[in-house]
Amino acid sequence: MHRYLLVTLSVCLASLLFGQAVFTSSGTFVVPAGVTSITVELIGAGGNGYTNGGGGGGGGGYARGTYTVVPGTSYSIIVGEGGSELATIVGGLGILAGAGGNGTTVANPNVGGGGAGGVAMGGSLARNGGAGGGGYYTYFGGGGGGAAASAAGGGAGGNTITWTGMCLTPGGAAGNSGGAPAGAGGKGAGFTDNNCSVTDPAGNGAGYGGGGGGGNGIGSPVGIGGGGWCSITWDINTQVATNAETHLSVPSIFTDRIVPVNTKGTERFELFDTTGRRVWAGAHVEQQSLEHLLNVSYFLRVSDGDELRTLKLVKQ
Repeated sequence: MHRYLLVTLSVCLASLLFGQAVFTSSGTFVVPAGVTSITVELIGAGGNGYTNGGGGGGGGGYARGTYTVVPGTSYSIIVGEGGSELATIVGGLGILAGAGGNGTTVANPNVGGGGAGGVAMGGSLARNGGAGGGGYYTYFGGGGGGAAASAAGGGAGGNTITWTGMCLTPGGAAGNSGGAPAGAGGKGAGFTDNNCSVTDPAGNGAGYGGGGGGGNGIGSPVGIGGGGWCSITWDINTQVATNAETHLSVPSIFTDRIVPVNTKGTERFELFDTTGRRVWAGAHVEQQSLEHLLNVSYFLRVSDGDELRTLKLVKQ
């Protein structure tokens, strides 16, 4: 799924209006009208833990970059699901956040099998996810690695202990995330009794990109990795030209119709919502009924020969 947000921030008494598109599954992003720069943030999916005393899954990597773009250009967004080992990618920009590897197992008396942390590439900032912790085969699971974020890389999941004749152990510890919105790893599975019969269950990877914890030796479920995440933001102020910059003027508030003043009759109009989706286009906007539209903000792009302007309007 993906969602679009229109957010207002107040910083030092100045308003900055920006748009945001968030993807938690694969999809397509179309650059909105008038936007020439976007900032992309990615978190890779977390790996799953492995069963039967296996290692925890690795946490997803993090990447961020700002790019010059052309309005109307489409970008394919690939967002990996937990355990898929599929990176989160924005096609054509050369930026990706690698997924954490799934846990595996090694023969005891060795402790191991943790999945690798996701490796990020491209952009101006790239951080790697934490590796999963090692499990002890047929007994205790390793902890899942945490996902990376802008503040820090993901923390490694904890190794579990070797069997000492008693099963009382919680399993490997969860790895910390690098900060919001990245997720922490899930703990590995262990036991709450000495006889290996009462499970202390594995944890799933939290938030976005956390690695799942490994399972224990009596078949308790493994932890599932958290899915990937993609955020694309842009400054809406870069989209908007004031009425004074064009030969015509348009009231900034409309109800059922947009009625420009001082038109030449040669203009072409395109009306976009804040996600960049075009909701109407034509030569005479004043003749078009718009009463069916939601009472929110819109952008009216006016083209006339070499002249191109985008005006912000509000429907009430």
